[in-house]
Amino acid sequence: MIRSMTGYGRKEVDEASVHFVIEVRSLNNRYLDVQVKSPRNLAAMEARIKKSVQEHFSRGRFDVFITRNGEHARNGKLVVNEPLAERYISALNDLKSRFGLSGEVELSMIVGFQDIISVTEEQEDADAQWNVLSKGLAQALEELNKMRTEEGSALARDILERLEIIDRLISAIQTKSPATVEYARKRMSETLNKLLTEQPDPARLAQEIAILAERTDVTEELTRLKSHLRQFRSLLGDAAGEAVGRKLDFLLQEMGREVNTIASKAMDAEIAMDVVNAKAELEKIREQAQNIE
Repeated sequence: MIRSMTGYGRKEVDEASVHFVIEVRSLNNRYLDVQVKSPRNLAAMEARIKKSVQEHFSRGRFDVFITRNGEHARNGKLVVNEPLAERYISALNDLKSRFGLSGEVELSMIVGFQDIISVTEEQEDADAQWNVLSKGLAQALEELNKMRTEEGSALARDILERLEIIDRLISAIQTKSPATVEYARKRMSETLNKLLTEQPDPARLAQEIAILAERTDVTEELTRLKSHLRQFRSLLGDAAGEAVGRKLDFLLQEMGREVNTIASKAMDAEIAMDVVNAKAELEKIREQAQNIE
């Protein structure tokens, strides 16, 4: 079954003192585009994260958000910059002596200065972190894939209903087409008889009528259109997770071309209206197909 390109998945994992929250959102896009937003200390894992998404999907814009709840405080280490503190104390004492100031240099003064105390992150085992993160990412992607599949089913149902409408319109055009060709043949013959003052050449007249009949005959266009519809249905039903969005878009272009040709040949108001309705349904299908992977 086909898949939509719109979905969302979320998973929390808490294992080996590592707590991750992974969120993945996908939208329609012509190609596969993966963007990762994560804490700075996970930057080295960005390539692995993108590869995991690429292994499961072929098209779409993916935004992967990763946060670590409370991990910074647990893994952070306080570091006192003693040489810097010593220089601050020396400078304060120099000021006190030079300007005859009273009072003592106290701790409360020193800790207020910038960079005296800082927090550094302890080095963690990257492989251990990835083992936990990859599990959560896989589950978030599975949830997202389920949503994309469900929405894809809804898109397929809507498209199939519209294809049925186009089928009925094709049948109507096919029924009306022979009469329009015969009508064109008759009009051509009458016109030539009125314009020619002398007896027309029967062979030339038959040739001109045959040419006109060919120009108004839409049999080939209807045959190709029905073939495209069969292929379109086959792709919808047999996709099995395969990315078929580009193929569907190509078939829609071909169907649009055939319908436009029929419109240019039509010499009947009812056929012209059927063509307008078919083009309207194709446009609605195109809007839906743009969100198919």
